[in-house]
Amino acid sequence: MSASFITKSGWTIVFVAIFLITPLKATAAKEPVMRVLIGNKTKARFRADGLKSIFVKGIPARQRSIKSIDIVYSNGNAKYSINNNLNSWLELPKNFNLIIKNNDKRGIWHANRRYAGELRVSLNEQKLQIINYLKLEKYLKSVVGSEMPKEFPLAALQAQAIAARTYALKLLGKHELFDIHSTQASQVYLGLEAETETTNRAVKSTNSLAIFHGNKLIEAVFHSSSGGRTENSGQVWKYQLPYLRSVVDYDQNSTKYRWSKKIKSSELDKIFYDLGGLNSIQIIKKSNSDRVLTARVHGPSGNKTISGKSLRKKLKLLSNKFEVDFKFNQIKQDEQLKKKNNYNNKNNFNLAPYPLPIIANDYFLFVKGYGAGHGVGMSQWGAKAMAEKGASFRKILKHYYTGVQIKNIYNNI
Repeated sequence: MSASFITKSGWTIVFVAIFLITPLKATAAKEPVMRVLIGNKTKARFRADGLKSIFVKGIPARQRSIKSIDIVYSNGNAKYSINNNLNSWLELPKNFNLIIKNNDKRGIWHANRRYAGELRVSLNEQKLQIINYLKLEKYLKSVVGSEMPKEFPLAALQAQAIAARTYALKLLGKHELFDIHSTQASQVYLGLEAETETTNRAVKSTNSLAIFHGNKLIEAVFHSSSGGRTENSGQVWKYQLPYLRSVVDYDQNSTKYRWSKKIKSSELDKIFYDLGGLNSIQIIKKSNSDRVLTARVHGPSGNKTISGKSLRKKLKLLSNKFEVDFKFNQIKQDEQLKKKNNYNNKNNFNLAPYPLPIIANDYFLFVKGYGAGHGVGMSQWGAKAMAEKGASFRKILKHYYTGVQIKNIYNNI
């Protein structure tokens, strides 16, 4: 892989190498390049940060060195305008592929963020697809700062860097057009704005280290806070992986360790419109870590069984480790309904037999929950607590990922 990464040796070499060798993969000799999807939209603007110009490959040579470029896709046509001249638009070819780069360490501005490396723009499914090409370690400096507060102890930031590196390498080359999303769909990447001195130090001090199980890279998933105990992967996804097992968490100081949410009946009517609203929720099954796996929702027009994951998404909850209760706005009405329906405590709405009586219209759903995220793998707030008590990044990672080894990536691919 002599030229499948961005070098400083010249534009022609970079252009030829990237297009001839895909997808990009890590080797024992070279640091891989990540292809990060940062946008799918119909309009996009790119500009230089300061006095230096940006260089755009894919438009006429006389226009390549510019200060800014605006691109719009509409009605089957893509057009561009340069240097803020929005009264003059030029057409792009149907199969355009723009490559935008500069030599400024401050990067290229796009959507109120600055990005290092190259930005590539092409048309995919009637949208401008924007992909950031940059070296792995530079990418990680942003990811660590995007995923974890810079104030966290160094050992926690180091653990995050290694988990993020492992996660990224596991996805490298898996997709034809890009490797990884810039959102929570993969791991959060916010460009140069997320880099700090401490997060950069965490990445540099763990350079090339990744997490293995049985000489293979692991699925190094992580989350904010588990609410006291992490979850088995098999309870969240299809497979139970040997290293993603439920363990005690130390996230009690997390800002999201305990949380609550009130949802008005009018909102529930919209959320469960297919049921005519919501009368009650029955929790049918929970995992060993007390997360809702299955629930049954009842409305005036019917009922249905849904997964805890789906219910969390519908109600926009921080996690699926929660309890539910209905509250009424009038005390007398509340007492009358409790007496009439023989509801003896707050959990009876979960445990009441089917069919359930219709409750009053004027109410809200009260949800009390714990933790944030899917709960599998490393807990970021738990890592913080362990680091504050003196644990190294190795101890942190081996606690949250069962039976793993931490090794140099380039010697083990």
